[in-house]
Amino acid sequence: MLEIKNPEKQNIVLSLIAAVLGVVIIFIPVIIKAVEIYQFYFTYAGVVMIIFAIGYAIYFYRRYRQFEAFMEKKDEALIWEYDEAQYVGFIGELNKIQKNSEKKKIWILLGIELAISILLFIMLSEGVKWLGFVFFAFFATLSVLFTIILPQSFKYKALVKPYVTIIQDDSAYIMGRFHRWSKAQAKLKNYDNGEKMYKVLAINYEALTRNGKLFQEWTAVIPNPDDSNMIADAKSWVSRINKFTRLHEKKMSERKSWSEQLFDKMVGKNKNKKLDKATESKNQK
Repeated sequence: MLEIKNPEKQNIVLSLIAAVLGVVIIFIPVIIKAVEIYQFYFTYAGVVMIIFAIGYAIYFYRRYRQFEAFMEKKDEALIWEYDEAQYVGFIGELNKIQKNSEKKKIWILLGIELAISILLFIMLSEGVKWLGFVFFAFFATLSVLFTIILPQSFKYKALVKPYVTIIQDDSAYIMGRFHRWSKAQAKLKNYDNGEKMYKVLAINYEALTRNGKLFQEWTAVIPNPDDSNMIADAKSWVSRINKFTRLHEKKMSERKSWSEQLFDKMVGKNKNKKLDKATESKNQK
């Protein structure tokens, strides 16, 4: 298997670039005297940008380290390597579905934003009616960015070579991305586009997205669905992923909240437990 580049490295670099841009924004009023009176706003925007950028850099550096640890254990994982024609064809099918979905969203969003802009234009006084146009231009640009342009990153990341899937109990490398979960539901599915049928291992897990914490499904196409051993391996890993989730949920349900732990410390329950364990140990000796 060819060397796989850490997919989180790019995110770290982009976060650090954003932090540098934040510093530049802070110093713009010092360099351009015409905007010196707005120094407070530039400083505020720059500081906020730096804080968020550093926060993202720390988050992605943590994921960078997790991916490195993940790759060190790849010999214990399920690994599928793909024929280029099969893999590119499957990504193309998924990309078509995504494009059709995003087209519907953008027309709905633009319609709502246009209606709000018209209301603003009617309600605002003559001197500030232009704010209606500014509102529409700003939010329409954001809508296009987040529903059409940014989602295209799916295709570019998915087509990063080598074309390979690596799956472990709590994490995976699928379509050029590193996935990690504590709660997931895995199953085998058939994906039929009317011309060709793909058999996939689908993992639906909870993750942090640009829209908040949501469940999302990622599918790893099975390279040779006619191979009974490969299907058996896929079923085995489906069971392992689901078992990991059940054990994790059981562990979390048994864990006490921080307030309960604090109360136990206040009433000395933890000390009593330690003393009981020490006494039991002595008795055994």
